[in-house]
Amino acid sequence: MTEHNLGKWHHVFDGHGKMFTINDKKVAMFMIEGKLFAFEDECPHVGASLATGKLEGKIVTCPAHYWQFDVTNGECVTLDLCDDGSFVETYPVKIENDEIILSLP
Repeated sequence: MTEHNLGKWHHVFDGHGKMFTINDKKVAMFMIEGKLFAFEDECPHVGASLATGKLEGKIVTCPAHYWQFDVTNGECVTLDLCDDGSFVETYPVKIENDEIILSLP
């Protein structure tokens, strides 16, 4: 894993998504109750940006066709819509000295 410094943590607002691009990889990031969660910013269905999706609790809804994912583990939770085993890859993220540090493979 390679660590990437994404700048000050206050650029990610609680309950709202933000998209970062690191080496051509798009990463969605959400802050929930002061904790950051990062995952690939592409719904496996049609590739829509999950960072622009609506967040309710720890569930983000894809704006294209309403697939829903748990931001803590990447699992698809709308089983009636999702393909069997659909998920988005999650990435380790932390705040260190007020900076967002994201680890990518």
